[in-house]
Amino acid sequence: MRRQTLRRRAEFQRAYRQGKSEAGKYVVVYAVPNGLSETRAGYPVGRKYGGAVQRNRIRRLLRESLRLSSRAPRSGYDLVLVPRGSMALERPHCDLVLADLEAVFERMGLSENV
Repeated sequence: MRRQTLRRRAEFQRAYRQGKSEAGKYVVVYAVPNGLSETRAGYPVGRKYGGAVQRNRIRRLLRESLRLSSRAPRSGYDLVLVPRGSMALERPHCDLVLADLEAVFERMGLSENV
């Protein structure tokens, strides 16, 4: 599992600078090809989203939504999923975040099941 997660600052910066991005209601996705056989993801959730409990809840929601998504690329991308303020304010359920994430992947053209 550790290999499939972006951890280093340089990996996040590469996605921000070189990747393409698209925003939904609850999440902004940055995607950049990584040349690997797997897709890695990072979830930067800063202190502006609340305390540790709230931040970990948002991170778990994003991770689970990506896992359940049928439209997520399965290989070859580094993804950075940045939550929007509406995630902290509205506290959406997983199905809403999943629908938003799949719509973003569709607009980005990353969807494998088109």
